[in-house]
Amino acid sequence: MVDATLTILAYGVAGAVLIDRRPDLPFGWILAAGAALHAVHATATLGAVALAVNGYGSQPVRWLLVAGSGLGPLPMVVQGLVNLRFPSGRVGTRAGRWLQRAIVGGIVVAYVGYLFGAGSNAGWSPADDRLPPSPTAGTALGQVGDGLVVLVPLVVLLCNAAGVGVVLRFRRATGLERQQLKWRAVHVVYALVLFPFVVTGLVWLPPIDSILFVATLVVPVLRYRLWAIDTILRRSVAYSVVAAVLVAVYGMVAAVGSRLVSQTVGASVAAGLVAVAFVPVRDRAQRVIDHLFYGDRSDPYATLRELGRRLGGAAPPGTLLAGVVDTVQTSLRLPYVAIERAADGTVLAAGGEPGATVEWWPLAYDGRVEARLVASPRRGEDTFDQRDRDLLADVARHAGPAVHAESLTADLLASRQRLVQAREEERRRLRRDLHDGLGPVLTAIGLNLDAARVRLSATAGAEATDRLLAEAKAASAQALTDLRQVVYGLRPPSLDDLGLVGAVRAQADRLAAGSGLALELDADEGLPALPAAVEVAAFRTAVEAVTNVVRHGRATRCCVRLAVPHPDMMEVTVTDDGRPGPRAWTPGVGLSAMRERAEELGGTLDAGPTGSGGRVVVRFPLLTGAPL
Repeated sequence: MVDATLTILAYGVAGAVLIDRRPDLPFGWILAAGAALHAVHATATLGAVALAVNGYGSQPVRWLLVAGSGLGPLPMVVQGLVNLRFPSGRVGTRAGRWLQRAIVGGIVVAYVGYLFGAGSNAGWSPADDRLPPSPTAGTALGQVGDGLVVLVPLVVLLCNAAGVGVVLRFRRATGLERQQLKWRAVHVVYALVLFPFVVTGLVWLPPIDSILFVATLVVPVLRYRLWAIDTILRRSVAYSVVAAVLVAVYGMVAAVGSRLVSQTVGASVAAGLVAVAFVPVRDRAQRVIDHLFYGDRSDPYATLRELGRRLGGAAPPGTLLAGVVDTVQTSLRLPYVAIERAADGTVLAAGGEPGATVEWWPLAYDGRVEARLVASPRRGEDTFDQRDRDLLADVARHAGPAVHAESLTADLLASRQRLVQAREEERRRLRRDLHDGLGPVLTAIGLNLDAARVRLSATAGAEATDRLLAEAKAASAQALTDLRQVVYGLRPPSLDDLGLVGAVRAQADRLAAGSGLALELDADEGLPALPAAVEVAAFRTAVEAVTNVVRHGRATRCCVRLAVPHPDMMEVTVTDDGRPGPRAWTPGVGLSAMRERAEELGGTLDAGPTGSGGRVVVRFPLLTGAPL
């Protein structure tokens, strides 16, 4: 009776309010119809029972009881229909429309089964034995009616499915719709979690389901911008956790105390322990729940400490800004955080996908805005609240000098790369000029000297003349040898003659010849033309790595791979199957030279043993727009 009264009052009052305030939406009309039919259910059922108990157990009274009792599942049907149409008032999908037809049709057919079923009054009330049997008892109509009643559990399950749809739509929704669906999702989750226990009779609950249902419907429809469901939800979850923990503690302590001493002592000790533990357990649960919802917003110092740790650590060039973005995004549970250049909006580092709303905070150093911190509110929130804004402003103040330092580091690295590139291009020009200009001249001098020696061999004083010409020939040959060494030092000639792949193959084959090492070279097809600095560094790195394998690797197989996995990166990988000694990977001249070449161009070196041998991986950035 209490359940029915609360349901009628809740549905009726909420329906009247919604009809008055939002007559354009169907929710008020659905609630009003549900309240009226539930009132018919309660009045008919209680009236029929009262008549039967007082000796008026006639066939009309039996029909009154059956007709009233058959309306019992209507509150669940009302909830299902509301969930299907919330929040727009319309069923938005084809599946939803079919589900609505199934719920309405199923409950109508089941109600007809109540009216004509042979066992429609069995076990409903203490007045059952005072009522006459159904006139359809023993007939085919009665059996069909009893069969149709079985549709009621199916309708209940379909209504629960409509509730699950609310939760799924809430997860996909954004903005205002997400805020509204969040309210309904609270009641749906509550009902779905407790549904199995209620229907099996394992748990008795106070009759608050109807009140919670109308509250989570009326508030988002009328006052969605003024009510903080997050606060209500967080506190509800926190106190539910507290209640569960304290009930468990009370039960265990009381049980142990009852066994050891007495039931009275056990209950008293358990009650005292619960009273003492309530405040610390509540505070701890609230902190945990707040952290799950908002990350470290409630503890801004935790975010700033983590940011300070990232800024104070030794980070490779180009990774500091990504670390700042990751810290802010992880600590505050934000869907999107980025750092943009203030001048042109170029994204320097980003994490996640931006939402419909973004806000930004300046990252300044010495009064000059270097960049800006950009962030989107959490999904379902239209804007940041003041606590979020204050914390992000503090983060921006601390990150400003770091952005300035990262900018200086990037400028320095780019400047060094340009210098190295210019040096290699100049070396390429010098090699070409020496090889094509001075080299042929020296060769011609040598040939002319040989011809002069032949012609002067029969003349007087030939011996002295031949000696002088021989010395000139030797001097020109030495000059030509020195010139070749200078040219090779400037740039390996094989790079221009054979290309990078051919040059590496030729030099690696020479190194492996006679060592028993099986050498394999793997290169990407259509390897693009590379900047001179990268080409030379890649060649010398590959040759140095193969040299180390031949000298120290104790390997039978070596693989060299040249690849451009990304348009902005060149990668050289040398692997072998050797088992070098414990000091083989101690940095020496070879490893140090490879590392210096990589760092000189802003690249990285990763060298060391693996489970199957050794590996050297060097990555060189490809300078966009650099001369080739």
